[in-house]
Formats: sequence, C-alpha cells, structure tokens
Amino acid sequence: MRKLFLTFLFIFISHICSAPSIGFRLGMLKFKSLAEFVSEKYHESEFSRFVNDLGYSESGNNWLSVNQIGCFGEWQFEESTLKYLGYRKITLKRFMANPDIFPRELQLKALKTLIKVNLLFLMDYEHFIGDSINGVVITKSGMIAASHLGGAGSLQKFLNSNGRINKKDVLGTSIYDYLKKFSYYNLE
Repeated sequence: MRKLFLTFLFIFISHICSAPSIGFRLGMLKFKSLAEFVSEKYHESEFSRFVNDLGYSESGNNWLSVNQIGCFGEWQFEESTLKYLGYRKITLKRFMANPDIFPRELQLKALKTLIKVNLLFLMDYEHFIGDSINGVVITKSGMIAASHLGGAGSLQKFLNSNGRINKKDVLGTSIYDYLKKFSYYNLE
C-alpha cells in the first residue's frame, strides 16, 4: 500500500513539475480571456449602477426634469456646462419647448463626456484616493459625483482645504455629501 501511495505521489509531482502541455497553455489563455471578460462586464455594470443612482439623486431618473434653478435632464445639466461640452444648441428654453432635442441617450452621452472632462481636471488629485477627510474615504466614484454636483474646482478646493471649504449647491447639497453618498462604486 505504501509503495502504491509513493508511486502515485511521484507520478502526481512529476506531472505538476513537468513542462505545461499545449492543452494547459490553451486552457490558461481561455481562463485569462474569460477573467478579462468578466472583469469588463463587472466594471460596465458598476458604471451603469453609478450613472443610474446619480440620475436618481439628481432628478429621480426623470430625463424630462427641470429644477427650480434651471438645470435640466436626468443628470440636471446647466446650459453653460452643455455649451462647454459642445452642445451649443441645447438650451433650457429649447428643451422646455421640445424635450426631444435632448433625449436620454444624448444626455447619457453628455454625462460620459462630462465625466471624462472632470477626470482630466482631477488627474493631479488622484493621490487623495484612499485618504479620509472628515470621516469620508475619498474614492474615484465619490470624486466623479462631487465634481458633477459642484464642478471639479469645488472638489479641488475641498480636497486642498482638507474639507474646510465645502461648497453647497442652491438646494443645500454639499461636496462632502456627494463624496460620501457615492463612495461605494468600483469605477477603477
């Protein structure tokens, strides 16, 4: 029995220690490809969840929404922001007359562009990710949401002042509020 066990152990170890076969390499390539696919789908779903929750916080996910200060759409864009992003023909007046000039799909495209622009403005602030300011851990998702709320400049002031400069929007929501509320998404 002992000889049989030692023979089996020797065969098992020699199989593990030998050069991997082509089948093994192909299996590993398939596994790597599958892992990358799963990771990509996970990040897409996290981004989608983030965008949906941001839209809910801004307008209750109502792409036709117009608030009391003139921000409109699901993600409550200001006219000046849309002009900056290149959407010069979309104004509050035109949107209220015909919301179809800025449908949800176009709003989502504008939001994605705004996120990219804000991330460019915040490149020098990525070192804050993982830090804690006033009890909230700074995350990429929190930074994106906070810069959406008050602009990248307001977030930069918050970070540079260690939370002492905490701008609020007209409705009373602060940079800190959005950093905390949207800190739980994996957008890396």
